[in-house]
Amino acid sequence: EHDGAAVRTMKVLGATRFGRKNLAFIPDRPRPVPGGPAEVLIRVRYADLNPVDLHKLRARPDGTPAPPHRSPLVVGFGGSGTVVAAGGDGEDGRDASSSAAAKARDLVGKDVCFLADPGRDGSYAEYVVCDARLVCAVPPGADMARAACVPVAGCTAFECLDKVGLPVGRGGSAGVEEGKRKRLLIVGGSGGVGSWTTQLARATYGGSIEIICTVGSPESAEWCTRMGADRTVPHDGIDEGLDAGPGGSVDAVICLSEPTRRLFDSLAGVLRPFGRICLVVAGDAIRSLDLSFVFFKSGTVSTETVFSSIRCGYHLDQAGEMATILEAMSAGSARAPLSDDWSEDVSGWEEANGEGGLIDKLDGGHTRGKYVMKITTTIYLSSRGVAIS
Repeated sequence: EHDGAAVRTMKVLGATRFGRKNLAFIPDRPRPVPGGPAEVLIRVRYADLNPVDLHKLRARPDGTPAPPHRSPLVVGFGGSGTVVAAGGDGEDGRDASSSAAAKARDLVGKDVCFLADPGRDGSYAEYVVCDARLVCAVPPGADMARAACVPVAGCTAFECLDKVGLPVGRGGSAGVEEGKRKRLLIVGGSGGVGSWTTQLARATYGGSIEIICTVGSPESAEWCTRMGADRTVPHDGIDEGLDAGPGGSVDAVICLSEPTRRLFDSLAGVLRPFGRICLVVAGDAIRSLDLSFVFFKSGTVSTETVFSSIRCGYHLDQAGEMATILEAMSAGSARAPLSDDWSEDVSGWEEANGEGGLIDKLDGGHTRGKYVMKITTTIYLSSRGVAIS
């Protein structure tokens, strides 16, 4: 700040130019400040790593300068940490007596998991500011690395299941007719969202649902079976592995791969009349989907992005979604799907950003389960642009 006034700063892993290789540590980013009573400041313990992080870093050609108002670009859209402060009356238009503000105050001092607003700096940082409606307290003694797996992939899975008529949680099994076993197809079942989808569906519906995952390798097939899938079929073998045609053989489809023309034709073929498809990945193929066979079957096609609720005024109770998943974890009916090659030894953010580290592995596109990155915190006090550790 001006006139020698001190301003707290923090270390971030950010990019002043677009592109994965432009990620670098910046030690003196101003620490964010809650803008109103419903916002909280979180000291980040673990940042959740997701493919969307890399998509954001590649939103423009490599080397393109980040917009001045977002430079450095700090991605990361979920994680876990500890709430260290709540905001006061401010720009968000709510006073300190609102229910959201009361929740924010109640969270101070608690360990939490959180979703980050994609319009602000994310969780590749020592501190992040979040609306309290995107924050959920974790049970005492909970493993914070595993809690960090919940917000982005877990909430995406939760919302996908709801959109295909298989809501998660208490009373969810009421959606399955007695004596009729529903069949769920998960396209791309070995990733983070697929792993959560399998587990949450199994935890809610038990043996009354058959879960089939598409996979690209024997290792992915073994992983999906561990997560709770009944069986697997090759990505390119949906037509051969399942009955297609006017009657179909699948009640619900959650598609976690780009819906190419060939893939979507296969999904439309195996869908039963009045079935439901939820698309999570867009890509160029979304521009030219052929819905004729789905139309013939009176099928429903929906889309899912976990950030839509944030952009549209917090339409969903995503903190409640996280709480339901954490309850399932505490009950032992679901577990955080950390990848077999993840460990604390390789999770530090310096190691994660190094050559061959977790971010490069995520970029490879063949991750089974989830990665999280440990954020080590150093307190900085900056005065006249000088950082002091």
